[in-house]
Amino acid sequence: MLLKRFEAKTLAEALEHVRADCGADALVVETRPTRTGYLVVAARPEAAPIKRDQTGTSTFLSKWTRGFQPLADVATDFGMTTNVLRAVERALLGTKVDLSRPGDPALPSLSARVLSALVRTELRVEDRDAAKFRTLALVGPTGVGKTTTLAKLAARARSRGERVAIITLDTYRIAAVEQLRAFADMLDVPFSVAFTPTDLRRQMPHHSDCARIFVDTTGRSPRDHEAMPLLEGNLRAGGCATLLCLAAGTRARDCKVVLDAYEPLGLDAVCLTKWDETVAPGEALATVIEHGLPLSHLCLGQEVPADIVTADAEQIASAVFNLEVAGATA
Repeated sequence: MLLKRFEAKTLAEALEHVRADCGADALVVETRPTRTGYLVVAARPEAAPIKRDQTGTSTFLSKWTRGFQPLADVATDFGMTTNVLRAVERALLGTKVDLSRPGDPALPSLSARVLSALVRTELRVEDRDAAKFRTLALVGPTGVGKTTTLAKLAARARSRGERVAIITLDTYRIAAVEQLRAFADMLDVPFSVAFTPTDLRRQMPHHSDCARIFVDTTGRSPRDHEAMPLLEGNLRAGGCATLLCLAAGTRARDCKVVLDAYEPLGLDAVCLTKWDETVAPGEALATVIEHGLPLSHLCLGQEVPADIVTADAEQIASAVFNLEVAGATA
């Protein structure tokens, strides 16, 4: 069996190189993140095993090995995509676990470890020493919870004793300014409205003593191609890091449309919102993994600031396979 190495910026691109070179049924023996993206080690498949059903008709075996099948079923019910699960299973083929039959006690935890290696996280979003995230703009489609997420992050920063300012660019949504102004008043932090990139640029020096500046943006459809250049201009004017808010219940095809629209802005992290409102967050999670984007937070409800946790790759992977884990990091 001739092994080949494939490297790309994202897992999806690396797997596409594998499919192009080794075929759709390629054997992936290793998948891991690198400093510049992802590495996949793969080979052309050997002849597929064949069995006979009760009528004597030849059929191919299940797409999963017998040992991995129960875990794949659980993860699929969670919404995890075949692409990511196939990468996990084939990485396991290079280990000592027994995939020929169910019941290897090491398999669930090792599967979670392999998956956790594919989940990139960005934990510097709330690190006061990370200058890159001092000014943070929250972007995303309409109705994903950008303003609520901003409120949670701002309240957490205040609870850590940090000076905070809030600026909104959202003059489109009815009562959006009043909603955020009320929250800023409750936190006793500076609040202002920016109508243009020039407005935003001029306001930044007024908050030079703040450790955190949070910028709320107008939610737009990812198909609104005229809005994206305007948003990009605002982000550049403010020197903003960019946090994409994506509802955890979004279907994979819709997630791809959102990411394709917003990635040109230069996304620094993703927050999966409304995790509590879906039973299958795996499609959104898998799409983020395949695009090679890092997760910063999960939002678990509407309470401010309680219902938000920092992304923990091991906790997330354990949830995918429904394993017993300790409480999430607050």
